[in-house]
Amino acid sequence: MRLHHVAKNAENDLSTMDKGEIEKLHQVLLIILDDMLSVCKDNSLDFALIGGTAIGALRHKGFIPWDDDIDIAMPRADFEMFCDIINSELLEKYSILHPQEKHNFGRVIPKIRLKGTEYRTILEQDLDDCGIFIDIYIIENIFDNLILMYFQGVMCIFLGFILSCTRLYFRKKELEKLTNGMSFKIKGIIGKIFSFATLDQWARWTDYWHSFCKDSDTKRISIPADGKHYFGGIQLRKDFCNFYECVFEGRKCYLPGNYDSYLRGYYNDYMQIPPVEKRQRNQYIAYDLGKYKQ
Repeated sequence: MRLHHVAKNAENDLSTMDKGEIEKLHQVLLIILDDMLSVCKDNSLDFALIGGTAIGALRHKGFIPWDDDIDIAMPRADFEMFCDIINSELLEKYSILHPQEKHNFGRVIPKIRLKGTEYRTILEQDLDDCGIFIDIYIIENIFDNLILMYFQGVMCIFLGFILSCTRLYFRKKELEKLTNGMSFKIKGIIGKIFSFATLDQWARWTDYWHSFCKDSDTKRISIPADGKHYFGGIQLRKDFCNFYECVFEGRKCYLPGNYDSYLRGYYNDYMQIPPVEKRQRNQYIAYDLGKYKQ
């Protein structure tokens, strides 16, 4: 059943899911999660629940009731192997948006999408493949050498900012629905200056510097694509990657080993349920469970 069938243009109205839609979406997300768990277990690949998904595991033993996605973090080497497995064994069921693809739609956060479904946001109006997804945040190596660490970090911050500006310039009409003001205008001007390269190319350059350190035995890691960017997300590998077993919707999953300090750094008192007006809700323009409608 297509709940919100709309044309792909910038005039589309944004919607938020009601309680019933979210519960149905959760069941489809669990289909993806179960397949990820199976692939990772069979191939000794690691991933951890992060962000609101980690909070849900600790506070609700599953989804936060109003949350409409799953966020995981995976080491770069494991992510690349995971992509190869999906593309060779599960291509009929899933697609993966990889930042180094020729057409990455300006994204540096990979997604695994379930084919035959649709969850289209305002930034994805031009995608043909826009299925329900899980976000995969890549855990990157950080140089032990401080000069190299800061050089990589500055490049990641600079390119991430330029990517943000060019995205705003190329998709100004869509993004005006979400934000405006002086900073919006300034970033649009900067985006125009750097529009000599495509949005896809800026995303590839950004991801290149995210993954610049190839040594998987360094003392520190970071997740440059998340909200705290490169420097704000630096963690000791022995703390973060010593994953902690948890339960998520009856499934054995894992959290960062230092989940408490990690989550407090982002959300302060994360075990406190926020009031209704502070609960973050994503917006979409089209949603379809396809054959997975229950």
